[in-house]
Amino acid sequence: MYAVFFEMRPHPGHLDRYFEHVARLQPVLKRHSGLAFLERYGSLNGPDLILSHQLWESEAAIADWRADPEHQRSQTAGRQVHFADYRIRVGARVLHWHSDAPAPMAPVAAASEAPHILALYGTQPMEGPDIAVFKSVSRNERYIGLVTAHGRLGAEASLSSQLGAQGLEEAAIYSISRDYSRLDRAQAPNRTLA
Repeated sequence: MYAVFFEMRPHPGHLDRYFEHVARLQPVLKRHSGLAFLERYGSLNGPDLILSHQLWESEAAIADWRADPEHQRSQTAGRQVHFADYRIRVGARVLHWHSDAPAPMAPVAAASEAPHILALYGTQPMEGPDIAVFKSVSRNERYIGLVTAHGRLGAEASLSSQLGAQGLEEAAIYSISRDYSRLDRAQAPNRTLA
């Protein structure tokens, strides 16, 4: 499973335009295979920050969606008109925990010093100094907390400190392979290679 964490801060007055693009792209997205989960969240830590969190079955499915011409037009509009800033991080899930099965699923890759994201999913906001907390914009009482860690061991330590937190239902650790923003596109995929 591969995750996309797309955080964006629209220019003042442009949030509605973002959601207009979202609505317009929904039928286009349904034509693509591989999307397992999609949720949008508003930040509880900073004003006007939106997170689009997606889970895909493969990197190829992400590339296929990214290369869709209608999606590319919306991406261009976001970069050039609607977003004051954005950050996109993509990575493979390397550990998954669910409250129904208290022991984490076996890791699927060796420990790495690459950047990792711990995603905490639940019914209440997570608490902690390094947690960016977001609330779903479409489902009541659904939250995600994101912890950015240097290396998988750091992400696992953060997960251990959150186990047993009230409202925590699920957690996953993702090894980040791409991290780019509006101003730093060094790791952005090349469109011609989509």
